[in-house]
Amino acid sequence: MKHEFFDHHREGDSIIHKLDPRLKLLIMTSFIFLIILIPYHQKQLFLFYGFMLILTALLSRVSLLHYLSKLVKLYPMIFFISIFLPFFPSDSHQFVQLGMVKIYVSGLQKFMLINIKSVLAMMMTIIMISTTDLMMILRGMEKLKIPKIFISILSFMYRFIFLLIDEVERMSMAYHSRYLQLPLIRRIKTLGQLMGMLFIRTYERGERIYLAMESRGFEGRIFTLGDLNWKQSDSWLTVLYLMILIVPVAIMNFR
Repeated sequence: MKHEFFDHHREGDSIIHKLDPRLKLLIMTSFIFLIILIPYHQKQLFLFYGFMLILTALLSRVSLLHYLSKLVKLYPMIFFISIFLPFFPSDSHQFVQLGMVKIYVSGLQKFMLINIKSVLAMMMTIIMISTTDLMMILRGMEKLKIPKIFISILSFMYRFIFLLIDEVERMSMAYHSRYLQLPLIRRIKTLGQLMGMLFIRTYERGERIYLAMESRGFEGRIFTLGDLNWKQSDSWLTVLYLMILIVPVAIMNFR
């Protein structure tokens, strides 16, 4: 349990760190929901919300490189899922010919829209989670009446991932000490067996943890050393944030 790279920025005294976790959850969900609803012809709004993200990151007093490093690890999944969209027609059959390849305008617009929205949504999530203790986030979710089963899954996933990393490191060390000189095909076969073994060990450990917690009376409630305290400043910040978030959209729609 030596891994601290997930939340080593959670302790801080910036404005963002001091916000109530419930307010952070509200900011994150409302921002993502609004970003999803923005159509392509209002793409100027993405610049405004991108500026909001940069300002929020600066107020958190955490290096922008830290946030970007997290984003770089998540973004490739979105890119490879959407990479083929420009090559298929959607609403319009207008296209640009590049040699033997046709790039359709509608598909390219969808590709850009998905990627921009995904980057903005992931960046907001990274900022809020990086500056908040996960147990406080779970406590805030409980206060917001989110179903207990969902909170329990997140809690177990966070606790269990460190054990899984340790297990992978031990298996990797054993593999390199025994099978480094094997031919390529044998090494691939051995890696497949190790992945199967890791799955079995993960399943068995999960069963043992579940039985241990059930025998101790766990009912899905999250206990923390300190409780959440919603301040009057949080209420004012909620109103201010929602106004900043909604006013540009309203102006664009009433032009």
